Formats: sequence, C-alpha cells, structure tokens
Amino acid sequence: MEQILNKRILVLVIGLLVFSGWVQAQEQLLPLNGNDVLKNMHRHLPKQQKSTQFINYEPVLLPFIDDFSNYTGYPDTALWIGRQAYVNQSFAVAPPTIGCVTLDAVNERGLVYAHANTVSFSADTLLSRPIRLDSIFSPYPMSLRPADSVYFSFFYQPGGGIGKQWNLLGDAPETDDSLLLDFGYQTGNIVLLYYITNLQTVADTVFPNDTLYSYCNPDLYIIADNYLFPGDKIEVPCDSVNGMEIIWKTVWQDQGRTLQEFINLYQDTFRQVMIPITDSVYFNRGFQFRFRNYASIGLDNNVLCWGNNQDYWNIDYVRLNTQRKISDTTIDDIAFVNNPGSILKNYTAMPWEQFKDNQKNELIDTFNFIKLTNLSSATKMTKYRYNIWCENQIIGYDSGGNQNLPPVYSYGYQTWQKHTRPTLVNPLTIPAPTSDSVLLLIQHVFEEESRPDKNPKNDTVVYAQKFYNYYAYDDGTPEAGYILTSSTSPFRKSLALEFTLNKPDTLRAIDIYLNSTMNEAAFLNFTLMVWKYEGDAKGMPGKELYSQEVKQEYSLDLYGFQRFYLAEPLPVSGTFFIGYQIAGHNRLLNIGFDQNTDAHKHTFWRTNNNRWDSSFLVGSPMLRPVLGQYFPYVGVVEQPTSIDVKLYPNPAKDILHIFVPDEIRESDMTLAIYTVTGQKIYEHAYQSEISLSGFAAGFYILRLTDNKNNINSVRKFSVVR
Repeated sequence: MEQILNKRILVLVIGLLVFSGWVQAQEQLLPLNGNDVLKNMHRHLPKQQKSTQFINYEPVLLPFIDDFSNYTGYPDTALWIGRQAYVNQSFAVAPPTIGCVTLDAVNERGLVYAHANTVSFSADTLLSRPIRLDSIFSPYPMSLRPADSVYFSFFYQPGGGIGKQWNLLGDAPETDDSLLLDFGYQTGNIVLLYYITNLQTVADTVFPNDTLYSYCNPDLYIIADNYLFPGDKIEVPCDSVNGMEIIWKTVWQDQGRTLQEFINLYQDTFRQVMIPITDSVYFNRGFQFRFRNYASIGLDNNVLCWGNNQDYWNIDYVRLNTQRKISDTTIDDIAFVNNPGSILKNYTAMPWEQFKDNQKNELIDTFNFIKLTNLSSATKMTKYRYNIWCENQIIGYDSGGNQNLPPVYSYGYQTWQKHTRPTLVNPLTIPAPTSDSVLLLIQHVFEEESRPDKNPKNDTVVYAQKFYNYYAYDDGTPEAGYILTSSTSPFRKSLALEFTLNKPDTLRAIDIYLNSTMNEAAFLNFTLMVWKYEGDAKGMPGKELYSQEVKQEYSLDLYGFQRFYLAEPLPVSGTFFIGYQIAGHNRLLNIGFDQNTDAHKHTFWRTNNNRWDSSFLVGSPMLRPVLGQYFPYVGVVEQPTSIDVKLYPNPAKDILHIFVPDEIRESDMTLAIYTVTGQKIYEHAYQSEISLSGFAAGFYILRLTDNKNNINSVRKFSVVR
C-alpha cells in the first residue's frame, strides 16, 4: 500500500523557512494527490463485461462486527458493498484496535473525485450489505422487533493527526466538511442503481452539450459539459445495474475539526457513538447503513500543488447487535493496536547477501513497542508469544508468559515488558535459501489465558520481513508527498538518501515511489544520482559517482514503485547515497513519503551546488537502491511503446491474462518471459493467457514484440504461491 499550511492546501514548509534569512529553497510535504494503493488495486480488477445486471445481495446475519484489523485495501466484501473507503493501518491515531477505515476525497481508483470542488461535495461512501433485522437464528430462531434493544455503535475521529505540522497524518476536515451516518430499508421496488463505466479516449474535439456515445454500449451516451480534445479520456457508461430501492434517512452527523479540537471537545482520540434502532420500518430483511463524508478541495494557485486528497475521517469497530443498551460502551476484547514492524535495526528491508553474515549487528535486540489493549471493563489474564516463520517452519519463537491487563480506559496500554518489548532471538538459524532472497514472517499472538477471545481477528499480527535485492527505510505505503522547491529557476534541487553496505556490491537500479498528480499529467525528465560518502563531509554526500537522465513514469505495479535501471552497473562499497536532481523552480518531483518510519537522519537536500542540509522531516522518502547479481539491461528496461498491454491478475497464481488492443491482436507478435536477472524462460507466439503452473513464486518480466511494426512492450508481473 503512502500533510497543512493553508485552509485546504496541505503543504508543510520547513528547511530554510525556519530561519529568518530564508530566500531560496525548502523541503515540502504535500498531501497525496490520490490513493495509489486503491488506484493500483482498481487497475488489477477484472474488466467489466457488457451485460444488463441485477444486484440482490444476500443479507448477512447479526451480529455485524468489523474492526478492520486483519486486512487492508478495499472493505471486506463479506460485510460491505463498494470500494470507495480505504482500510489501512496508517492514518489513525491511537485506534481502539489495529487498523481502521478512512473516508476522504478520492474515489475507488485512488483519484480525486472528478466532481471535487472548493465547496463541500459528496465524496466517499462506506455501505454495508443488507442485514437481517427481521430475525435472529441463534441460539434459536425468533423474530426481531424494537423491544429487543438493537443498538448500532462505532468509533470515529477526524483525520490529520496531532503534534507538529510535519508529523500530521492526512488532512483534517474543515468546519464545512462533515461525516454522516444513514440508515436504510428496502421498499420492494426495483430501480436503477448506477452505471458501470469505463474510460474512453476522445478522438475528435467535443464541444459543451455534444453527445458522446459509449464505445462499449452504443445505446448509452452522455452529454459533454465542457470542452474535450483528442486524446482526452472520459468515463462513459457501459451497462446499467438494477437493484432493490432503498429509502435512506440520516440519523447522525458531525462537522469537521482538527483532531486536537476533537480531543479537547470529547476527551479522547476516538469517540464512540451509540444509536438505538427503534423505528419498526428498519426491522426487515434488507436493513442497511452507510457512512458518507463531505469534503472540499483547495485550489490555490499560489501554492505549488493543489487539488489534493483532503478531509480524512477514520472509522473503527463498527458493531450492530441485539440485547444492548446505551451504557454498553465497553467491548469484551483484548487486541493489538499496532504492528511492531521490522526486526532490522536500521532498515525495513535489506539484501540477503548483505545480511546473512552480519545478522547479529543488523537485528534489533528487542521488538519495537507493542501496543496491547483491553477494551473491556474487567482486568484480563493475557498471554503473548511470537513465532518467526521461514518456508513453513518456525526458526525462532518466544513466549512472554501470562500477565494481567487492566482496562485501557483506566490504565492505558499494557506496560509489562515481556509482552510489549520481547527480546528477539539473535542470531536466527535461517535455512540456506535456494535463491538470493529470503522471506520471514514474524507472527505475534496476544490472547486471553482462560477462554477464547470473542474477536480473534485482532489477536494476531504478521510482518513480512523481506531480504530481497534492495534496501528500504520505508514500509511501502506513503502518507504524504515529498518535494523540493527553489525560488530561482536556474537552481538545481537535489535529494540524497544514505545507505551503508556490509560488503562491496553492485548497484543495478533505483526504485522510487512516484506519487501520481491530478490526472497523472506531470511527466518530466530528472536525473538519477549516486554520491560517494566523504569522511570530511560530516556524514553528508560527497563526490558524484553516477548520474543518468530518466523520464518520470508512474508504476502500474501493485505496490507502486517505479524501477529505474542504471545504464551501466555501478560498483559501490561502504556508505553511499542515492537520489535525484532536478532543475528549475517550477519543476517538481513528487515522491512518496512514509510517515510511519523515520529516516530523517539519513536524508539530505540542497539547491544548486550549495551545502547539503539535513532533513528534519520525521519520515522516510521512498527511494530504494537495488543491488546484486548481473542482469541484461535489454531484458528488463521498460521502453516507450504504442502497444497498450495489460496483465491480469498481478500478482498472479495460476493463469496470467494478457490484453492488447483488438486492432493489433492479429499482428505477428511474439511473447517472451524473463526472470529479473534477465534469463529467458518462456517464448511463444502471442496468446491471451498462459499457464503459470511451472513458475516459481517471484517477479518476472514479460516482453511482447510486434514483429510487423518493430515495436516492443515490456511489463512486470509477479507470481504468488
């Protein structure tokens, strides 16, 4: 899966701005222009087929409970309809349990809504599946009625975080923004719910009020409300979807405010809301509820980036059940509140070859603080353990024993160190890998001692510790965008990130998480840079080792990094720096910034050839050096192409589907697949799908060649087992 200066523009100005003599340059944090996690998840959904559809969701039974603790991305389809909200472990401050769901100003594709405005507009919706409020079936069947004391409850907080501006997570909703809760019931009538849409490229100039017929269904069309030009893309309807009519009523709402104002008002980081369901109209087979938010977008041309993702709301622990009462505010549940993360001292990931002979120095002594909570009203006897898995076997484990945990509302999180700061087994006996990569799964388990937990979903957290071919400080998810600016156009802006090797190696590529701008319109050239560490440079970058001009591109991979291969491999040793350089005050490179890790002591920036400055932004710019074995340059470089090749699913397990435009499908095309080291393992005439039964788990390069037109297209995909 990655924020306030103005009323709407989330621009964090630091660097030289804190000094009275500032005139030239600054570091800035920007809000995310979209949600790349959702954007990439949407890209990998199956293509909608043309068909008239009727949707009638099977209702779920009581109790309805989701604390968003054991998954991320789109909401769980077993309980929810739609993909607009974002389930994450990044944006909430002190949630009841690990994970929350966030409503903001971007759609299910991770893009700012097309109808976004500077005034409040309807944004995300989190919609439940139909729920059986007519009957319950356990411990025995019986009909439901208002007298059965049915309560709906949830926790919420406005986004934006608290503390220093550069520590804020997401954007706080303003007073005119709001979060709403609606209850709904089915009337029995069938109505049009919505249209399935696809993107259509405009071939000719379109004027306002012109008719645009859908390419995927000529019976459907839209009326243009503004000018469109050849090459522009617009969503057109492809099919209608019908379903049961629902009558909605807003039963609760709150206005936007900062989290600090929220805490001052409600005396807590998350507020729990209890709502009784008393109207008999809701006691049927099709009760539903939905959360909605109203957001507003800042469009300030005096600020470098505008139209960004804004106005976050975090929701957690949604519950609906019978036999409750207004005082039912505690939950009989013990849970994790966070994932303790990496077992490495200095990084979140590093190459296996750099780690294997140095693990004693690279591993942490104790885990990062584990937040453990007891949401009930009584003290619980709890137990904790961790297991470290490698290829289906446990290679390290420890038990913290049993310990009482009082209620969080009175005593806070667990403080007993055997549960909260367990000692890591060091060294780990890791089986010799068959390749140059190792994946460890660190599993933490927290349970009641005497009886099974009523909500076991939040009793286990897992961290994937990767020893692949790259170093990383970040956790893979950006919470903000990082840019460098200067006020004078000739000035060059440079960012450098420091890494230290245990033995000499070869730098092959640099991975960069490039945040998408609005409409992904910003494409520019910038220079990849590598610097040497100089002992007399006070720990800052010294002599330039490598530079290469590249073109800004956005990754279509699930995890969002764009890989830039070096034209020539670069031997490196000891401490070195990777980064970029870009010229011009109005030329900006927006890269991912992870605010849940901290590499500011290893981050440096400058303008022109002036001295380097240390960053004091708490977080990690998302750049990663890729090192290791040689691979042929031609086999892995993505070339500009006119062939629009799409792969689905990605990652894939059994079958990989390969889509190309209809007009070139009959051309003389050859399909080849390479490993990431450049070894060709498959070649065949083009076919729309291939079996992956003989492919090991890992990353691969697919190369499609149009022999007739001498055009190549390269795409990356991964195989999971």
